[in-house]
Amino acid sequence: MLTMAITLVMVLGSTAGFAMGAIITNGDMSDTSSLTWTISSGAIDGVLVPGERQATTTYGDSTYASGGTSRFMKTFSLDTRGMSQNQYNVNSLKMFSFDGSSTGGSAVSSEQIGVETMGMPGPNDTWSAYHNTVNAGSSVAIQQGSLVTEAQARTVGAYPGGVPVALNYGINLQGLDDEPAVGSAGAFMNAHLQQGRGNSTEPSSDIIFSQQSSARGSIFRFAKTVSYTSG
Repeated sequence: MLTMAITLVMVLGSTAGFAMGAIITNGDMSDTSSLTWTISSGAIDGVLVPGERQATTTYGDSTYASGGTSRFMKTFSLDTRGMSQNQYNVNSLKMFSFDGSSTGGSAVSSEQIGVETMGMPGPNDTWSAYHNTVNAGSSVAIQQGSLVTEAQARTVGAYPGGVPVALNYGINLQGLDDEPAVGSAGAFMNAHLQQGRGNSTEPSSDIIFSQQSSARGSIFRFAKTVSYTSG
């Protein structure tokens, strides 16, 4: 966990969307999705003015299988309202199993979620300038296996000063029918966190973090969870 005493809170108009899909097939299947959502306390015009706070959430997912039996289910939601603790603006849950052991088939799946937050204090603000970027995700390439991933991000809090920016990501890959998964898997998290001091726009704190895990061959279990909260 990386912790910074930064909170992004904006009360704007809200939208909500929910998507759910399920696929069961012998042969080929594919599913892709992407999201870029930017929200600001001012105008989204490429210029950060004093007193403005801005956040961008990105999400991308791609799954493709060929020459085997696939079972795929995914739920995805975006809700731009202010969220309380343990609530998130972006939620994704994916469950995917594939068996190409008898047909020579293969499947690949990759996913990424990220948040970027920045703020420029005004003359009467007590908080300092900041610019934080955090990303996490995974990729797998298997001949057989069962995969579950979950991605969550929160950039809009329900009330000022009480609910920080957060990002969570988890992956679990294991085999089918008491056999190991066969193939490769990897997961990562990286972050670049900068914060000023007082009314200065120059960074007084600069943290760069990167972590990766991978496995290849007969994989009995590959499990990883990462999380970030800004304060």
